[in-house]
Amino acid sequence: MKNPSWKDKLQYWFDNLMSKGSLSLIGLLAVITGVVIAIAGCIVALLPDAEGAGVLSSIWFSLMHAIDAGTIAGDSGSFLFMLIMAIVTLCGLFITSMLIGIIGSGLEDKMNALRKGRSQVLEQNHVIIFGFNENALNILRELILANENHKKSVVVVMDNQDKSEMEDTIAQRIQDTKTTRIICRTGSMDNLADVEICSPSTCRSIIINAEDDFMSVKAILACTTVLENSGNTEAYITALIRSEENVDAAKIAGKGRVEVFYFQNSIARIMAHTCRQPGMSSVFTNLLSFDGDEIYVESIPSMAGKTIAEANLYFPKSTLIGLVQDGTPKLNPPVDTKIAPQDKLILIAQDDGVSIPSKEAGVVDKSRFAPIAHSAAPLQKTLILGCNELLQQIVSELDCYLASDSPVIIAALEEDLAKSELPQQDQLKNIALDIRSCDIFQRSALEELLAHKPDNVLILSDTDNDDQESDSKTLLLLLQLRDIAHKTGLKFSVTSEMRSVENQELAQVTKVTDFVVSSNITALMMTQISQAREQFGILDDLLSDDGSELYMKDAGRYVKLGEPVDFYTIGAAATQYGEIVVGYKKCHDDGEFDIVLNPPKSSPVLLRQGDSLILLAEN
Repeated sequence: MKNPSWKDKLQYWFDNLMSKGSLSLIGLLAVITGVVIAIAGCIVALLPDAEGAGVLSSIWFSLMHAIDAGTIAGDSGSFLFMLIMAIVTLCGLFITSMLIGIIGSGLEDKMNALRKGRSQVLEQNHVIIFGFNENALNILRELILANENHKKSVVVVMDNQDKSEMEDTIAQRIQDTKTTRIICRTGSMDNLADVEICSPSTCRSIIINAEDDFMSVKAILACTTVLENSGNTEAYITALIRSEENVDAAKIAGKGRVEVFYFQNSIARIMAHTCRQPGMSSVFTNLLSFDGDEIYVESIPSMAGKTIAEANLYFPKSTLIGLVQDGTPKLNPPVDTKIAPQDKLILIAQDDGVSIPSKEAGVVDKSRFAPIAHSAAPLQKTLILGCNELLQQIVSELDCYLASDSPVIIAALEEDLAKSELPQQDQLKNIALDIRSCDIFQRSALEELLAHKPDNVLILSDTDNDDQESDSKTLLLLLQLRDIAHKTGLKFSVTSEMRSVENQELAQVTKVTDFVVSSNITALMMTQISQAREQFGILDDLLSDDGSELYMKDAGRYVKLGEPVDFYTIGAAATQYGEIVVGYKKCHDDGEFDIVLNPPKSSPVLLRQGDSLILLAEN
């Protein structure tokens, strides 16, 4: 390689200077301007026109010509003097033009950089969401509700999408952010430098909402590394995992800082419960949402020494559903369990801090108790339309709760059934499985299936298509089912899986009995966990098939019907069965029903035949 010439060296130096940005160019112009006016000032000081002016005065005189082109109009003197001033003025015009262009270009570059969402976040105690999609919008809605009691709250959202596009989507879908400020940034959730833009070193918690498990695990690794390097020991990660086989890998990547949320079992269990107990999805949604009554954990020392049954009589506006002992939540412990001083109480309440015990216990009217009776699981006929990855789990859940020999018909397209993992009849103990291959979107096929007079119909979403197309198919089925029921006089409950909250609102005209919007329930759970880490153990216990779960049971099993009775008495009646009542379902003559959770215990309610109590029970 030949030695570079001075021209090559000068060009290389200039290229490096240009790459340093606007400030280096402004500095270069300042140096050139200084050199020009210094040389001109020195020359002018030597001319007779200076009339004894010093070098500094001449330099100042030259500077005025450089920055103000109009100054030369008032000059007079020798040709050389006028020539030098003209050169200085022209140089000033040239340099000023370049300076204006550089500043304008620099400002434009800075604005573009801001629009790209690459600037550092300077916030504290904020929540970070990695991944922007429909689920993220649901999470944002819940965080806004959760932050209503706080004057200034911040949520930072990062995704590979354009920052302005995310901001426009949020503005269109969420009109009022109340006390929460939402900041969007563009970057990759598995890139350490991009993660640091969101300031995880000062955040409260991180929610990873990736589209696939591989990205979720990589994001967990990145976030864990940044949190460890920054010394933030308080922040933790909530991550969504879609495949059970990846749960352990995600936990390993999190090094004890992550709560891994595997939603498939939970959603399947909610759908199975809702299918046989219409209204149950509303119960879960109300409990998980920050809009209304939800689950809180509080320390209330005055309850120490009392049993669970006794303590519940001291909370007029809350319901005690369990204890946290040695960091482990226990829902619906034996009603004679005594509360220790160090135990925390798990309560259903309207807000944190409102569970203030009264000085005296509520009065129980035992004369209103119904005679103790043991009820068996009812025989129900279930029709499942469509199939997806949740089907096997749903059938297994139904098999645990339905009475022996309960018929379950599964109807779907042949190609959908072929690729689904269906349980075999010899694996089931209670239900009689009947699998039918047919086009469920044809009216004749639906009429034939409904001729079996099912008690409950469950519609599963088509996960092979996008949310809108899948929900469109579900809406078509709902309209057909409504019309057939109207013309034939058949009565059955309909539970429908929807993918979008907006489409659920559209489907209200079909008068479907209940909806399960998996993305919404997933978002509710993740938000609850992101706000209080101890909620993970409580929700995991509530939605697991071990221990106590939520049930709807005939109100006549607990209290005498047809006369007003308060919830102190209803709650005490439930303790006879080792159960905790958390609300009730009141049915209307037109088939509609109201779900009421955590009602004021002193307010009487009139329960009639067909009404149900919502209980936390072992079975």
